[in-house]
Amino acid sequence: MLRVCLASAALVGLVSAASAANPDPKSLVVPQEELSKARELVQKLGSDTYGDRETAERALAEMGRSARAALLDGVNLDADPEVRARAARLLPKANALEMKARLDTFLADTAGKYDHDLPGWHKLRAMVRGEWKIMGWTLRARTDEATDRAARELFIEFFQAPGGRTLMTAVDGPRDDLANLVATLKQELYNMRFPRTGGAGRAATVGEVAAVMFADALSGGKGASRTNVFTTVLSTSGFTQASQGTDGRAVAMRAILSAWIDTRTDPYEMYSAMNMASSAQNDPAAGRLAARLLGTAGAPGIYRGYAFAALIRINSKEHLPAIEKLIGDETMVTRMAINGKLQTITVGDMALAAAAMLTGQKLETYHIEDRLKGSASTTMTYNRYSIPEDKRKEAAAKWKEWREKNP
Repeated sequence: MLRVCLASAALVGLVSAASAANPDPKSLVVPQEELSKARELVQKLGSDTYGDRETAERALAEMGRSARAALLDGVNLDADPEVRARAARLLPKANALEMKARLDTFLADTAGKYDHDLPGWHKLRAMVRGEWKIMGWTLRARTDEATDRAARELFIEFFQAPGGRTLMTAVDGPRDDLANLVATLKQELYNMRFPRTGGAGRAATVGEVAAVMFADALSGGKGASRTNVFTTVLSTSGFTQASQGTDGRAVAMRAILSAWIDTRTDPYEMYSAMNMASSAQNDPAAGRLAARLLGTAGAPGIYRGYAFAALIRINSKEHLPAIEKLIGDETMVTRMAINGKLQTITVGDMALAAAAMLTGQKLETYHIEDRLKGSASTTMTYNRYSIPEDKRKEAAAKWKEWREKNP
């Protein structure tokens, strides 16, 4: 189980241990004489004499991370099965010591002066900074120190948690492997919140959710389990509230939320993510997702109805082209009694209503009926506006005529 929320005592001990480390990653380079010594010892792991093999193995263990490169070669390249077996036995500890040394160096670099080679770090920092590449250049939406510091703090929080190292290492690995791990963690967080054995569950912490959302955004949601599992966890974690505000941590959380929202492809998860974006007052992300949801194959009509409502709420004129494409779409959103008659509200009805509202036109021009006409409410809902069936073609033609005059 991923436990991203660390005990404060553990954090204090971690920082204290790192404070004595050299912040420059170049200090971790193993001297050539140490590398040569380790390679010689690895060869002795295949000695004909048992005592020599045992002595070489103990010496390599004492070398710790300095022997890591030689052990890797022994495991992957040596033809002697005895060398491969003994090197494989020593390698996990050497790997752990190497990772600890890198993390200590990272922690010691409190000013963020150096570039560090740690799994997942560059991707997390890029996500928090809002980086994108164009013509070989890397551009950033955010460059302030507070945001970078928040990214560093989140990375430490993610990486040091039980299970966090596995997750962050997977971030730099094959995408399918990452997606499968994320799906497992989503289910675990859900089971923690709603135990199958009964009893009181525990809501996931903001940090736990943030770590999974970060990895999920990078996997693109591939191989996800039932999507309502994680959205239920999300809604009870407090993540939405944590992503609001102006401090560095809130900005970092908002960047992770936006990246996660922008990579949703399942209609249910897209709908849930759009509601979360609206609750978090992240209008740009809500608008982008609503526009995508409108054009997503297989999205239920009612989800598209909510997408139209979101675009109207934020007055998203930039997404008018996506709305126009759906004028005339006969997919049913809902069926209900309107003015005493049972009538179907279609995606096309809502699209034309939304287009008219975004362009400041009167709804009556397109025969659009407002079920709440006369009320003070200006909110668009999935069951508020409709066009009589015998007026839909005429309404669509009127829009086309208006559009030709107003390109």
